[in-house]
Amino acid sequence: HHQLTLKVDLQRSLEILAKNSVISLPSDVSVAMIVADHQTGDILASVGSAEYDNTARQGFVDMTRAHRSPGSTLKPFVYAMAFDRGLAHPQTLINDRPIAFRSYAPRNFDGGYRGELPVAEALRQSLNIPVVMLMHEIGPAHLMDVMRRAGASPKLPGGTAGLAVALGGIGVTLEDLVSLYAMLANGGKARPLHWQRGQETPSGAQILNR
Repeated sequence: HHQLTLKVDLQRSLEILAKNSVISLPSDVSVAMIVADHQTGDILASVGSAEYDNTARQGFVDMTRAHRSPGSTLKPFVYAMAFDRGLAHPQTLINDRPIAFRSYAPRNFDGGYRGELPVAEALRQSLNIPVVMLMHEIGPAHLMDVMRRAGASPKLPGGTAGLAVALGGIGVTLEDLVSLYAMLANGGKARPLHWQRGQETPSGAQILNR
């Protein structure tokens, strides 16, 4: 007999939301969601796929534990690390311009450039070039270290961290990603997630400063 942290009503609502979310999407697209309490680490609801018995959408695969590219979702962590190191603050001007690091030349999603703009605006617009510039200053291995100390288990294609990790060139699970954001919301302290009552642990190490 297990006492789970799941909230029944919230779990049902998430399952309905997942099913409705894919109705207008291609038949091979799925969806996964996790809701967690960042203060306690309780997983309150978790949906691994839109429909378990939908083979076209691979509903039998728990996508909350599948390693996938996180896309732009790691950008806030790069900026937080830059703030910690005194490399930037939200109003620091950063130059969004064509740039290349040896053979790697990042581009923004729309192929355009904004010139000088505040770091906070670069994050709001999810620009690629400014965050890669900061990742170059910090070093991608340090982002990997932050993720691992926060409890994530990222997978690196090729085994070596390059600047592309700032743009999602890495594999992480949704559960890992939620724990990372829980860490941010928890004042930068590690916050492991758990399913069972009685597994609550105090906040872990201070990974990032507020």
